[in-house]
Amino acid sequence: MRALIATEWLKIVRRRLNHVTLGIMCGLLVLMYVLLWLATGFVEDAGLGGGEMLGDIRSALFLEETVPFALMLLYAFGLLAGLVVVGANTGAEYTWNTVRTMTGVEARRWRFLAAKLVALATAVIVGLLVGLVVVLVTSTVITLVDGQMDLSFVDADYLQHSAASFGRLLIQLVAYLSLSVLCATIGRSPTAGIALAVGVAFLEGIVSGMMTLAGGWVAEIPQYGLDQNADSLSMQAGGLFGNMAAGGDSPFAGVIDQPDPVQAGVTLLIWAAVFLGAAFWWFQRQDLEYQG
Repeated sequence: MRALIATEWLKIVRRRLNHVTLGIMCGLLVLMYVLLWLATGFVEDAGLGGGEMLGDIRSALFLEETVPFALMLLYAFGLLAGLVVVGANTGAEYTWNTVRTMTGVEARRWRFLAAKLVALATAVIVGLLVGLVVVLVTSTVITLVDGQMDLSFVDADYLQHSAASFGRLLIQLVAYLSLSVLCATIGRSPTAGIALAVGVAFLEGIVSGMMTLAGGWVAEIPQYGLDQNADSLSMQAGGLFGNMAAGGDSPFAGVIDQPDPVQAGVTLLIWAAVFLGAAFWWFQRQDLEYQG
C-alpha cells in the first residue's frame, strides 16, 4: 500500500497541471488582498463613504483579523482548485489508459483507488496550507506597510480557533471533492470529474436559495444538501466572513435558517462517504477497456 501511495504522490507532484493550479490559486489570493487594500485605501482617503462595512473589509486584511477572511477566500478558490486537481488526476487515469496498467499490477482495485485518494487528500491539504501561508505573508506585508503591526493577539485561543476553522474548511470541501472523484470514475475522464462537480457546486447554491425562499416543506430540503451545510460551517469562522455567511443586515437573513454546525458537519461527511462508497463500488465493477 505504501508503494501505491508513493507512486500516486509522485504522479501528483510531477504533473504540471497541479503546479499551475496551485500557482493560479495563490496568485488570485494575493491579487484579492492587494486590490482590496488599494481600493479601500482609495475610498477612505477620498472620503467617498463606505461606513462600517468599508472599515470591516479593510480590517479583515490586517493580520489580527485576517484568518476568517483568508478561509473565506480559500473556500472559494480552494474549492475550484481542488475540483480541478482531484477531477483531473482521477479522470486522467482513464484517458492515459494507465488505469489498466495499475489495476494489472494490483489486482485488488480498491487498493489502487484508496492509494490515489490518500495521495490526493494529502495534496489538497498541502495546497490549502500553502495558500494560507501565502495569505498570511501578504497580510503581514500589508499590516507592516499600514503601520498596524502588533502580535499581542497571538495566544493559545487564537491558534486553537484558527486550527478549528481550518478543520471546518476541510469538512466543507470533502463532500464536493468526493463528488468529483465519483464523477471522474463514472465518466472516465477529467472533464466529467471537473465539470459535473463544478456545475453541482454552482447550481446547487442557486437552487437551494430559491427553495429556501419558497417556504414550507420545500425550504427544508436544502438543509440536507451540500450548500447550506457548508455555509453553516462558514458562519463559525467569525469575523466579517461569519457575518456575511449569516446574511448580515440583509432582509433575507431572517428567512434563511442555517443548519446546526454539528448537523452540518455530519451531513457533509455522510455525503462524502456516500460519494466515495459509490465510487469504490463503480470502480470495482467497471469494465476497463482500452480508450483510444
